[in-house]
Formats: sequence, C-alpha cells, structure tokens
Amino acid sequence: MVNLRKAILSKRFRNTENLFSSLLDEPYAVIKGEPLSLLAYGKTAMRHVGDIDILISRDNMGNLLKCLDMDGFEPSKVTREEQISAILCSHQILPFTKRLPGYGDVTVDINFDIFWGEYEGKRVDINSFLSDALYKEIYGVAIKTLPPLKNMVQLVLHHYKDMNSIFLLSTRKIIKRDMLRDVYFLLKNNVNDITLDKLYTISAEYEILPYMFYIFFYVGEIFHDEIIDKYTNAFRTRKGEELLDCYGLCEKERKKWRYNFETRLASNNIYDLIKEDLTAIDKEKIAFNKHIF
Repeated sequence: MVNLRKAILSKRFRNTENLFSSLLDEPYAVIKGEPLSLLAYGKTAMRHVGDIDILISRDNMGNLLKCLDMDGFEPSKVTREEQISAILCSHQILPFTKRLPGYGDVTVDINFDIFWGEYEGKRVDINSFLSDALYKEIYGVAIKTLPPLKNMVQLVLHHYKDMNSIFLLSTRKIIKRDMLRDVYFLLKNNVNDITLDKLYTISAEYEILPYMFYIFFYVGEIFHDEIIDKYTNAFRTRKGEELLDCYGLCEKERKKWRYNFETRLASNNIYDLIKEDLTAIDKEKIAFNKHIF
C-alpha cells in the first residue's frame, strides 16, 4: 500500500515540477502532505494524502494563479460569486486541478491564512510567517516548505480547525488518530527544533496558547509520553481547558459535546453526535459550505 501511494504521489509531484520551478522566488510553502511526512516520519508516503497544499499570502496569490494556469491546472467550475464567497468565508480559495491519466488528478489547494474564516483573534502576517521557508526536494522536485517550528504551529491550528468545524464534523469522519499521531511524531523527531521554549514563545506571540493546549492534551490521551505531558502542562490555560469539551470555531457557534472524546474518536458519523444541537443557522451554513466546497 505504501509503495503504491508513493508511486502515485511521486507521479503527481513530478507533474508539478514546472509549477514549482516558476515559484522558486516567491514566498510560499507546501504545507502538510509529503513535507510533513518527511519531517514527522523521516520518509515520504507515510501519510494518507492526496492534494498538494500551498500556503501563500493574498498579496502574492495572483502570480501563483498565473503559474497554475501556465502549467495546465484548471480552476474549480464555480461561479465568480462562489469563488469570492469561499475567499471571504474561509482560509482558502477553491482548488485547481490538472488531469493526470492513470494516476488520478493532481489537485492544488491554495491557503492564504493559517487560521480559519471564523477566527476572531489576532491574525498573523503570512509573508512574515513564510519568511524562513526552507528548500526541500520531494521526489526530485525542488519546493519550499516550513521549518519544523512553524510546521508545528500550522499543523496544530489546522487540526484544531478540523476537530471543531461544524461543517466538517457534519460531513466527514474528521477526528482521527492519524491527526494526533502526526503531531506526536513531528515533535518527537524534531524536538531540538521544536523546543518547549521556542514553541511557547511563538505561540504566545501569535496568541494561540489555548489551541496548543487543546491539541497536545488530546495527543496525550493517545500517546502517553512524558514529553507530551510537559508540553501540555506548559500550554495549559483556562480558555484552553474550556475548549476541551466544546466544538465550534467561534464563540457564537460554540457548543458543549454530549459525548466524551473516546466516543467522538470511535464514531464514523459524528453528525449523529451533534445533530440535535445544531441551530437553523448552523444548518444553513452547512448547506452553503456543501454547495461551495
């Protein structure tokens, strides 16, 4: 299975070589996916991935779109109004796809924020966040990716979003052990770069201590490890503790879980666990996001 996945991913990356060659002087980073696989597990194809995710600022998105077009990628078939709605309501624009006979499509997701659309806190300047991106070779293709410390920041925020989005919880099996495993091994295999002092400092600067605590707490529920306990205790805040038994990405949609973490983790239909608590506004939002995404 790993060898097949590696062959498919290799083919997809090699079919984006022209795209990444044209972006070498641009501030961007490939996030999650194969760069994370290398950092967390020491080799590619260790994660169940399909799309290639790119983080880039809104200011530099125009040139990326031109490069995608020149390399044969086609935008999602939606109206201009729907694309604008996606930009306004989320952290990304709708994906671009390139046909790849025999290996499935290669899809590029474009993210312009490390936070979610509903986020109410201080935003992070993405160009600054990308300023120390590293060159990495994936299947012979030169790309840029985040250093381990910022990889952890991005990963924690991504997983917090996935574990708390009412839309995702209603439409996908989104709380998975693999998500927390990625965090665990990213830390364990890069502990000299992701020291507690460094991670705490950047988390305090970005005002994300509660989200760090939330994710590390649940990593510790699966991986009983002294280093995880150490990080969890350091990031503990009152707000973080309050988030543990809630879901929803902003204050006005936040709700208490009726079921414990073990039940949520084991469930293949989380919608059944939350449907009784959804308001009419929640259901309208779910329907709208289904149409757009």
